[in-house]
Formats: sequence, structure tokens, C-alpha cells
Amino acid sequence: MTKLQRNKVELPISSVYTALKTNSLKQVFIESAKLIRADIIETTQRNLIESLTELIKDIPSEKVLSSIERGNAELDEWLQANKTPWNPALGSQNIQNAEQATIGLSYCDHPLAESGTVVLLNEHNKGRSVSLLPEIQIVLFPTNSIIPRLQESMRSLSERIKQGEPIPTCINYITGPSNSADIESYLSRSSWSITNYLRSN
Repeated sequence: MTKLQRNKVELPISSVYTALKTNSLKQVFIESAKLIRADIIETTQRNLIESLTELIKDIPSEKVLSSIERGNAELDEWLQANKTPWNPALGSQNIQNAEQATIGLSYCDHPLAESGTVVLLNEHNKGRSVSLLPEIQIVLFPTNSIIPRLQESMRSLSERIKQGEPIPTCINYITGPSNSADIESYLSRSSWSITNYLRSN
């Protein structure tokens, strides 16, 4: 009996989106996100604070949990006044804060245009409960961070490994809100906020 020969399987063709510029990738992302029932809020760096203020209107700061470490000066000041930070020093208290939070604020590391997915690398002070337990999840990312698909995200992580950089023990690929209504018997809400704001390094 001869062994079956495996044919080479070609990886998905990354060049499908390579011709698309940033604005076109943004439109692909928006259309994909609509299909998975994620709300899209487009804003600009100038209007970011106004947009965030509107989103958390009437919600006390102790009900807004954030894992965003640093933004620009204006965003940092707003976060200081309007949210409870995820603090590793608090240990399990962070999870209790997340369970009681109405809104979880996160920064997206890799927005994927093809599926409307947001990728969160849970490293440093970016606790995963911020994106899992609050009723509403708000994820921020700049337009120029959108990449075509999962393949590019995997390649980015692979490059980090090759360079000897650590990668997080938990990476969340979130494609829209919960569809099963298995959390307290209601559907969760997700908002992807696309903006031109850039984080400081």
C-alpha cells in the first residue's frame, strides 16, 4: 500500500487587498462590521473626546472600565476623569470591576478588514476581562492600523517571535457582539470606533 501524497495547499492570497489604500480598507472593514451587528462610530482626532463623551453619557466613571494605557495628552486627561483603569496591582478586584462595569474601553491592535474583527493583545495592563465582561464594549483604533485579514495579523505576531519579542499569553479575536444571548439572557453590544487618533509610544 502506498502512502497518500499530500498536495501542497496554497495559503490565502494576501494580495487580494494589497491594492486597496487605507480609505478603501476602512470601507471594507465598515461593511464587514455591519454584517456582524457591530456599531461603527467614525470620528477624527479633533472630535474623539466629544464622541467618547456622548457614548458614555450619564454613565458614572466607576461603570466605565478602561485598559487603554496611553493616548495623546487630551485623551489621557479625558480617561483620567471618566473611567476606572484596569490596574494589575488590584488583582482579582479588576475582575469584579469588569463584572460591574457597563462599558469596557479597549484599544485594538489589529483591526481586520475582511471580517470586521478586532484583535486585542492582552499584555501589560490590558486585562482581557475589559473586553469580555462589561455589557457594552467600545474599541478604539486609528484608520491607518486596519489590515486586510487574519493572515497579516498572524504574520505580525510571527515577526515578533522571530525578533525575540514576547507575545501575550492571551490574544482575543472578537468578531462582533455575543449572538447566543447566553450572558444574563441578553445580547451584548459592541462598538468599533474608527478614528485618526494615534497613541504615544
